[in-house]
Amino acid sequence: MTPITVETSDADLAAACGRRDDTPDARGAAEAAFHALYDRHAKRLLAFLGVRVGSAALDDVHQDVWVKVWRAGPTGFRGGNFRAWLHQIARNAVVDLQRKRRPEPLGDEADLIDHRQWDRARSVEEDRSAALARCLRKLERANARVADLVRCRVAGESYDAYCGRTGMPADKAYRAFHQAKAQLQACVEKTPQ
Repeated sequence: MTPITVETSDADLAAACGRRDDTPDARGAAEAAFHALYDRHAKRLLAFLGVRVGSAALDDVHQDVWVKVWRAGPTGFRGGNFRAWLHQIARNAVVDLQRKRRPEPLGDEADLIDHRQWDRARSVEEDRSAALARCLRKLERANARVADLVRCRVAGESYDAYCGRTGMPADKAYRAFHQAKAQLQACVEKTPQ
């Protein structure tokens, strides 16, 4: 092979990669041609892959593409646009990666539930519900009208409906509800679990 220069075409470099027989000279020339192709196309290939593959897998996919290029060298590239051929190999590698990542269907629902965690979660939820009930009773003793507002809003009644029914101004109802909500949240968080 003639020495590799900037003017050496991708097709000539790819052909040199394909002529790697058992002789050390041919193997060395093939490796040199491969490195020249890598130097020309690696940055653009990384950019191409970077928008299609997460950063955690980017280097692995990039390396995998170049391994496939090296392996396909003797028979893979048949002339034409080397970059298009390289990017086709890259697209196939991205598709392969996405297939590997595809989640497997879940098994039987009974196999998925860890009843111990379910019981703990239920216990915590029951504790929080009991704490909220205590805090609501405390709010009821402090301000029955605001406690009624909170219960009605939690039940789904709109501000307009509540204010129309009780005569409370909407801005006052809105402010009272959000203040009561903050007080209830602080009260529930203070309650020992």
